[in-house]
Amino acid sequence: MKRKQMKKAIGTALSAAMVLSLAGCGAGEADPGTSEGKEENSGTVRIMASVTGGKDEEEMRLFEEALSKAVGLEVEIEKPASDYDQVLMQKLSGGEQYDLIYVSASQYKSLIEQEALLDITDRVKESEILWGNVDPQEWEDITIDGKIYAGFNKKEVHRVVALNNTLLKEAGIDYQTIEPTMDGYYEVFKKLKESNPDPDFYPFDTVLSETWDLQPWFAAAGLKEGVVTDENGEKYAPFAQDEAGVVWEWLKKLYDEGLMDPAAFVDKTKDMRDKMGASSQKTAVTADWAAWVGLHNSNAEAAGIPQEEYEVVSLPGLQTPDGDYMLGKGSASLFAVPANAENPDGAIAVLEYFATQEGGDLLSAGIEGHDYTQENGELQLTETGKQHGQDHGAPFPIYKDYEPLFSYSRGVEEALSYSQYASINEIIPNESDYKEIVGKWGIKIIKGEVSAAEGLEGMRGELTDRGVTDR
Repeated sequence: MKRKQMKKAIGTALSAAMVLSLAGCGAGEADPGTSEGKEENSGTVRIMASVTGGKDEEEMRLFEEALSKAVGLEVEIEKPASDYDQVLMQKLSGGEQYDLIYVSASQYKSLIEQEALLDITDRVKESEILWGNVDPQEWEDITIDGKIYAGFNKKEVHRVVALNNTLLKEAGIDYQTIEPTMDGYYEVFKKLKESNPDPDFYPFDTVLSETWDLQPWFAAAGLKEGVVTDENGEKYAPFAQDEAGVVWEWLKKLYDEGLMDPAAFVDKTKDMRDKMGASSQKTAVTADWAAWVGLHNSNAEAAGIPQEEYEVVSLPGLQTPDGDYMLGKGSASLFAVPANAENPDGAIAVLEYFATQEGGDLLSAGIEGHDYTQENGELQLTETGKQHGQDHGAPFPIYKDYEPLFSYSRGVEEALSYSQYASINEIIPNESDYKEIVGKWGIKIIKGEVSAAEGLEGMRGELTDRGVTDR
């Protein structure tokens, strides 16, 4: 079965399964906006999670115990080892019941359209914790047609340009003086390549197949990633417009001259991060989340590598035509309540805990006695905690007044300072189609299989044919 047909079949099966499940379960019959008849913090909460929780099975059990104790419920977390999206859809289409499921913004919208999620608007607004502890803009960002169907796993930040400062120094480059233009970075990449004797080293790497790492570069043309709506209400993709050609051609130039890793055509995010890491250093410039600047540094520190031998720093990318910058802020990563949830009250209790100082501590610093210890009022990260980089699903908790237990890893504060340039993308249900199409045609342009004009025309045509855009 082709990928598009498979996605459609899974979506149809999911909708049917949800309808059948709702027909026979009490959660679907109850008024989600009232607390009538509910027992306070009782029963089991089943969670399907991706990034949240322990780093391995043993630590996941510790995480479950800590969360269960905190909310007064028996919490069970299922975390697939791989292919999370596929496993989630298979489980839901099979009628399996969860109280919370971890979803991306695009999955959130798609599941709402399939009536697969429970409307928890009233529950959220009646909760002093959820409504009071979370920035109102965060709720606005996930409100669809006036309704809310999920709570938050974490506060989303933004992608920045990450740079290996050690390699820059070896090439005689002060990163704070890099000219924020295509020519400026081209010269940086040339110097990095010339100063590194490793034939497998490439100054620049990115994940072209998904395109989300490209925003800092397309800022040079003043273009926003994803899909936007024009003044006439029509959706279009800025990266597919003719004015994007100059940036695609710049990326082609980097590839042609051996400055871009050719594996960028097939690399996934993990591959890119591995090459950027201290144990590899096969690349020197990427675009990644602000938190990963710190994680690279903390991973090196945990491995005993001193700062003078490895340091990652960050910049906001290329300047726009009006002298500003444009970074992409992550769309919300959410814990949604399925329409067939058996314990929606328990689900709300977990969401409330995540929106507190204590919940933020668990989601970031981790488990007391395992990731960190407290003795005579002094907090200390364990060696395990250092390796985990204060990230158990939420390096930046959703609680608006959250105070981190420990200082951020080296480099994170600098990366966070660019938040003024970041904005979220419009939520669309067919985000995967967007990535596939823009990535495919972008790769064709960079490889020289088509001209930029031909590639952009093909990109626009396929985006409209598949209903991602209107023009």
